[in-house]
Amino acid sequence: MNSEVEVQGLEKEPPDASSVKTPLSIRPYARLLTMLGEQLLKNERVALVELIKNSYDADASRVDVMFEGFEANMTLARGSKIIVRDDGFGMTSESVKQAWMNPATPTKFLKKKKGQQLTPGRGRVVQGEKGIGRFAVLKLARKILLTTRARGADLETVVWFDFARFDDDFLEESGEEREIFLDQVKIDWDERKPKLFVGEEHGTAIEMKDLKGTWNTHAIRLLCRDVANLTDPVSRLTRSRAEDNFEIRVVCDGNEWAVADAEEETLKALIEDKAVFAIRGRFVGEGCAFQFNKGDGDEEISLYDDRVKGLWIWRQRYPTKLERQRASEQQEYTCGDFSFRFHIFDFARGIEGKYLLTQAEKNRLKNHRVYLYRDGVRVYPYGDPEDDWLNIDTSRGTGRAGHFFSNDQIIGWVDITHVGNPELRDKTDREGLIETGGAFEEFVFLIGAFLSFIKQHPFHQYQARQLQKSTAKSALGGVVGKQLAELKTSLTSSGHTQYATEVSNIESAYERERSVLTQRAEMTEDLAGVGLSVEMASHDIMLLMGRARDIAFRIARHSHEESIGEIVDQADMLVGVMQQIMEGMRDVQSLFRSSRRRRRVLKVEPVLDKIQGIYSGLLEKHYISYNKSVKGSSPLVATTNDGVIMQVLINLFDNAAYWLETTAPSFKREILVTLDSDAGELVFADSGPGVDSEDAPYIFEPFFSGKGQEGRGLGLYIARQLLERHGYTINLADPGSHALGGASFIVRLAEEEG
Repeated sequence: MNSEVEVQGLEKEPPDASSVKTPLSIRPYARLLTMLGEQLLKNERVALVELIKNSYDADASRVDVMFEGFEANMTLARGSKIIVRDDGFGMTSESVKQAWMNPATPTKFLKKKKGQQLTPGRGRVVQGEKGIGRFAVLKLARKILLTTRARGADLETVVWFDFARFDDDFLEESGEEREIFLDQVKIDWDERKPKLFVGEEHGTAIEMKDLKGTWNTHAIRLLCRDVANLTDPVSRLTRSRAEDNFEIRVVCDGNEWAVADAEEETLKALIEDKAVFAIRGRFVGEGCAFQFNKGDGDEEISLYDDRVKGLWIWRQRYPTKLERQRASEQQEYTCGDFSFRFHIFDFARGIEGKYLLTQAEKNRLKNHRVYLYRDGVRVYPYGDPEDDWLNIDTSRGTGRAGHFFSNDQIIGWVDITHVGNPELRDKTDREGLIETGGAFEEFVFLIGAFLSFIKQHPFHQYQARQLQKSTAKSALGGVVGKQLAELKTSLTSSGHTQYATEVSNIESAYERERSVLTQRAEMTEDLAGVGLSVEMASHDIMLLMGRARDIAFRIARHSHEESIGEIVDQADMLVGVMQQIMEGMRDVQSLFRSSRRRRRVLKVEPVLDKIQGIYSGLLEKHYISYNKSVKGSSPLVATTNDGVIMQVLINLFDNAAYWLETTAPSFKREILVTLDSDAGELVFADSGPGVDSEDAPYIFEPFFSGKGQEGRGLGLYIARQLLERHGYTINLADPGSHALGGASFIVRLAEEEG
């Protein structure tokens, strides 16, 4: 307490007069202008974009960037100049003197702090806040003429910047080296009756002469690309329009250059027609989850889902068990919520169908990557072809290419806002965000984790289906036999009969080998069918065995502690459980090849009830309702054995349960099995997503599965093979042919006539 009093006393005690010195003030050198304008900006294109952003903040609806007096190839000539003119709200003379002329003006920053971040006219979110963007003119020229007229003002203000007498670093004036301070650089200005903005016109025009840097046609094309990507990604890459239209024209010696991509329609067509996935979504910090739609319904994946936590990118960020545990407990990310849209393409060789890309189309896509927009305005340089802000190339280069899409495969953008993402701040040089610190690193990690999840799961499943379709198509078409026949015909017609005979011998040998392999395949199908069935039955059998073991333990214990009557009761229970096990094993034995050879006329409904009983626990667990409908004047029968019907039903129940549990909402999961003896068929229908029209021709082919890594691709194939051996069929019903709206399979158990 005493020390506190002493300190307070010292603070109030006046300093010794003899120790008072003249206060120091900060007096910057004029070369600060070079640092603010020229050295902070990477190139002249970025400087022009900064001036265009100023026009955007001024509520302009149109900006003209005019190049005048250039050579034919757009290189600099003696009288070359660049003019940037907008129709924004303009500036008064007081605004010019108090704001435009003062570096690091806090006006916009203070308004944002007060929640006044919208422009007064169009309600745009103000982009600038550092008060130095205007010094981009120093990157472009040594002589600048600024003319501005505020909306409704009687006069326009003119300001002349003539820095030609100084060297580029403001260390020499008129060739003489001397100290030049910022307050010694005088700027001329005046007010006059409107000459440039006449009538009701208003806005700002900046005319720049004695130009710096290097210009040519290539630089102008790149500027047009930058301008096209500056705002409104929605209308640029899709056919929708944004409400706030901000028009930018680039005019070179009277000729307007196309700001929009010359092949924009081609790009739009590629995005709309050939993207494997078109994903819209957002990251929600509350709950740490990605909510998205990739074209087949709304989905959500938690950042702490095992499928995400198992990704390489997650393990790299959280390498130790303790770090992973702490990450799983993290409730929010400082980068804030953000939305995104990604279009994913397949660049693999040898694919067929709608997603096949020509080399020209691949080259077209490579010019675009993932852009970043803040409040609808692009943050440079993210999205440039040479930029790798998401560290995709770096991650793929470490030997983890299979975990990530390449930059070429993705076109899209991420949207952030000043209000929603305050920790994601622009660098002073406007070249991206401040990348040091947690917020930006979290931001990049989250985007990378989501894209890696899409690559490892939905895209991997798509690739598996593509491979299976290609293999199935080859098998269905009898490619080898057809090619041999075509070769023999060609040799015969060209007079090479000896070679044609050799091809005939090859055909015969091929058919013999094919016959042997077909027999082996049938045996393999039988064994595979047994294996799949045992896999399902073994779970229930093991549960029963566990119960039997527990009962046996209790018998042993009660033999010492309880009466003889209790032991008898326990023994009866053990006998009952073991009887259930034996019945289960008999069902499994009916699937064996030797049992399948013994055909008999059997009723289908009891077999159906038995399989439904096996699946009842799984159906109840996943809220799947089951209904049975029996039609006809007599029971539905089949001349076969239990094993064949069981195998077919096991596969149908298994597939329906998978798709209903993974895709259908819990209140809309239903299976309906119809037994129709008059039609001689069983119809198995569900309320799931149904079978994709592109997959339908291949679902009965071996090793084709829409489940991706989780599917074996043998179930329906084996079911059809078994039925066909007994003269029966299984087919996919037409979409929409039943009330449930999902997949519907017709098992016809009446032999085809003739």
